[in-house]
Amino acid sequence: MRFRHPAWEPIAWLLAAVNVASVWFAAIPGEPMHATGHAVLAVGFALGARALTARRRAELLIAEQEALLDHAEESEQLFDGMQARVLELEEQLEFAERLLAQHRAVDGTE
Repeated sequence: MRFRHPAWEPIAWLLAAVNVASVWFAAIPGEPMHATGHAVLAVGFALGARALTARRRAELLIAEQEALLDHAEESEQLFDGMQARVLELEEQLEFAERLLAQHRAVDGTE
């Protein structure tokens, strides 16, 4: 059984804390088996809560990495577009320089 709902994490932490407190209440009247049962439950709930926390953090990291990869891909596409535009501008500049050189050659001002 998979616990996907985000409310399970705080519930598990709360149950772990309640069982830790219950260990003390069960130990006061001298009921070691009862106190041990609550201690085992507290450890179990704490381990479960820790696993839920780790899974949630891993899912957040994966989502963050995917967002960064998408952003990097968009940046790369933008850079490629800018690079193509710069090459186009260089060709236009070379063409303009050739025309200017031809015009100067015809005028004899070179």
